[in-house]
Amino acid sequence: CCAKKRTVNLLMVTAERFVIKQEITNLNQVPLSVTWNGSIIVLAYESCYSLYNLMSRTEMELFPYDVAKPLVRTLGTEGELYLAEGALGMIIGQSGDVSRAPIVWEDNPAHVAYSNPYIVGVSQSTIQVYSLLDQQLKQQSSFSGVCCVGYFAGNIFLVTADQLYMMLPVPADEQVERLLDSGHVSQAMALSEETLANLTRSPAKISRLKILRQKAARMYWVEGALVEAFDLFTLTDTPPELVFPLYDTLGGQCEKLSVAGLTVERRLEYHKALLAFLNKSSCPKTEEFSTVEFKLCALVGNEARLDKLLRERRSMDMRDVIGFLRVNHSFNLLAELYAAHSYTAEAVDQWRRLEEGEDVDPAYPGLTRIVQLLLETNIQSVIMEHVGWLLSRNPHVTLRLLTTTTAQLNHDQVLSLLQDSPDSLLYYLEDLVVSKGTDVSRYHTQLAQQYLSVLDRAPQGTLRERIRRKLQSHLLKSDLYAVSLILNKLEGTKELKRELAILYGKLKEHDKALKVLVEFDLDGAEEYCRVWPTDRRPLRLTLLNIYLSSGDATLLERAVSFLNDPLSTFNYSDVYRVIPGDWPISLIEPFVYRSLTGVSHQYRSARIRKGLEEVEWCRARLQHVQLSGRVVKVTSGTYCSFCYKAFTEPNCSVSVEGEVVHVGCLPNVS
Repeated sequence: CCAKKRTVNLLMVTAERFVIKQEITNLNQVPLSVTWNGSIIVLAYESCYSLYNLMSRTEMELFPYDVAKPLVRTLGTEGELYLAEGALGMIIGQSGDVSRAPIVWEDNPAHVAYSNPYIVGVSQSTIQVYSLLDQQLKQQSSFSGVCCVGYFAGNIFLVTADQLYMMLPVPADEQVERLLDSGHVSQAMALSEETLANLTRSPAKISRLKILRQKAARMYWVEGALVEAFDLFTLTDTPPELVFPLYDTLGGQCEKLSVAGLTVERRLEYHKALLAFLNKSSCPKTEEFSTVEFKLCALVGNEARLDKLLRERRSMDMRDVIGFLRVNHSFNLLAELYAAHSYTAEAVDQWRRLEEGEDVDPAYPGLTRIVQLLLETNIQSVIMEHVGWLLSRNPHVTLRLLTTTTAQLNHDQVLSLLQDSPDSLLYYLEDLVVSKGTDVSRYHTQLAQQYLSVLDRAPQGTLRERIRRKLQSHLLKSDLYAVSLILNKLEGTKELKRELAILYGKLKEHDKALKVLVEFDLDGAEEYCRVWPTDRRPLRLTLLNIYLSSGDATLLERAVSFLNDPLSTFNYSDVYRVIPGDWPISLIEPFVYRSLTGVSHQYRSARIRKGLEEVEWCRARLQHVQLSGRVVKVTSGTYCSFCYKAFTEPNCSVSVEGEVVHVGCLPNVS
């Protein structure tokens, strides 16, 4: 791009000549300096700068200047332009707006050149290097006699009256490293970002800058700029294993900063920052990674994350984690860790120390957590080891464990431990005998004895009646207890007559049982006949005989009522043999009517059954006749439908489906 009078030409340079590509005429003034960048031409007139747009062919005045020699330069490929204004260097964009803060020169330059990201100003006696990133002076040196400055192939050339100098820039990675060593971390990162944006095919330099950015991240970390530090760790894909050593609270060997020495709030910020970094990391979940993540969650109290890690059961350095949790007094979490990794005995031991106060942790939920774990694992040895201690702490919760677990417990040992607690002993025996249906006779006997023991202490009332009903049910339904032993305890008792009668019944002495009940409890005698599992009709007949043979008017009235009761069923022929012949039919009319109805029903039912059997016999006989009358032709080409072999003799059989089979194959045909 060149200017002549009030005309500007855009030229294309070839090997032989200059070719004019575009010409701009009729400018307002004669330009003193000109530069071209994309679709914009900047013109420096005698007193102001102007911007000419090649696309719209419009010109816009920018601002006046007060310098002897105007300077206009193109800055890189971003479209930014440099214009001199006194001691200031103005940076503008393609639209003419100021895009950055101005550069304040210490010595007004006569020449300006640009080498990303630096602007080099050359005055009569000095060379000044400013950064375009922060507009600050970075380097200054004495040099005089420069008459021209040029930029070619990434290098700046200085021309004096008799010599040509080339300014060699310090490599970007060395510049970044020097800035880091001097503690200017922010400037180093700004330079590295600008450098990386312009590096495309230099893997070695990119790798070197990545290492320096990781170093900057560690420096940010030491300074407490955690957001900037972990942003850099993420951008540089830093493996978490390189960050862990920074934390002495996690077992690292940090030399520049002790996280453990910070305030609680500040320490929490450091731990949360690392945990957030781990959550974003896509690195494999190694043993070290999982170990540190678990420690961090414990330190920051992230319960949800801890639960997830415990469920996942990742591989961790258990010795390291256990020691860490003990040092930090996280005893409940230690027990949960044991439980999650199937160290049930160790988990229970740790919770036991918490329960007894040897260790203290506010997070300990109580004895129910121990019972929950034992129910989840159902390990017989662990349960039996701690059952005595659990009973001493909370019998109610322990009984729930003993009656719910699927482990094969030592029942004798448990019963021995429960001897001092009669109610708990009874509860356990009921579960063992009634709910689980054990077939061990001594447990059935012990349950009956325990019922009797409780009854001896129980006062009159609802509780006593409930215990009696349970005892009666047990004595009636169970056949495994020692009847003679329980009978010896009940003989001579004045109250437990129903129980005594049930025991006589177990010995097949129903006559004695019913006499006891008739003497003390008439309702109980009739109920005995209703609830006894077998031979109820003979029992009712026996009771009726007792009523009739007593000669007591009250019992005779009871006999009539017993006969007429619709719930009482008898062998009617036997009853008619024993009732007095002088009783009028009207006295026992309901019984007579019920007996006649019953006999008639039995007769008709028998006739119907006989008729059905005759029909079935006729059907079978007809089928037999039909099969017997069928002609079966057996030739050399006839084969058995079951074994598919030919017949070697004339004897054969025909299946129900009509298929011809060997006589020996017929039993196998379905």
